[in-house]
Amino acid sequence: MRRQRLGLLGRRLPPVFQALALALCAAAAPALAGPAGDNAGARPFADKPLAAAHIHVDSPAQFLKWSGKPVRQDDEPGRVFKKTRLGTLAFGPNLRVHLDAIENTVHFPSSYELVDAASGALLGRYEVFDLDDAEWYFSGNGAAYVNQTHLSLCGQRTTRKIAQKGKALAEVAQPLSYIGVDTTVEQATALYESPTSRTVVASVAAGSTVHVIGLLPGKSAQARDKLALLLKTPFGLTGWHRLDYARGDSGLAIYQCN
Repeated sequence: MRRQRLGLLGRRLPPVFQALALALCAAAAPALAGPAGDNAGARPFADKPLAAAHIHVDSPAQFLKWSGKPVRQDDEPGRVFKKTRLGTLAFGPNLRVHLDAIENTVHFPSSYELVDAASGALLGRYEVFDLDDAEWYFSGNGAAYVNQTHLSLCGQRTTRKIAQKGKALAEVAQPLSYIGVDTTVEQATALYESPTSRTVVASVAAGSTVHVIGLLPGKSAQARDKLALLLKTPFGLTGWHRLDYARGDSGLAIYQCN
């Protein structure tokens, strides 16, 4: 039975079903992407030194494993979340940060937090499908990158950049989040000249294969946002595919895990 993975976000699943959902998405991802454009297994920081699991750095001296007292997680009754302080990093000029992993023990997403090591102020929270899914790279010069499975797609990965702004951090807006995979068209859909235009520039038939160039970044990586994907058709044309989950739109297999 086919289930939209995004329909599960925010629901409290028993651990056995959460594990099953993860396994199903992992198994489905290769089938959705073409051999020349499969980014499901991409790990762009593989050539960078590994300071700890999933944490890449420019120099091992940037990272100090946490050896202090366990950090407290403010939580609702039932203890859904488990926080672990992984270590402290030299982020950039005059800024050191703690990296905290917050595991959602009941459902997804989980998240990472960057905390000012001097003041204890929360600098940023970054949702991920699963803690082991994310790969971090801290350059040490005021920038960090996280490569992760996109929370609105089935198995495809994207990279986010976080930059230092004085003592604050801000995610760097991208004009397009690169996806770079092939996917199947499940029902005929129109392609538009821009994410908001009503002018149709192409159409793709059910059963055809299109190349997903990228995704228009939104306010959130989760399903509550309307999505717009830039596609290349089998004829080599390009256009924007729009998806609105509130209206029940679909059309592409990239949104679903079998």
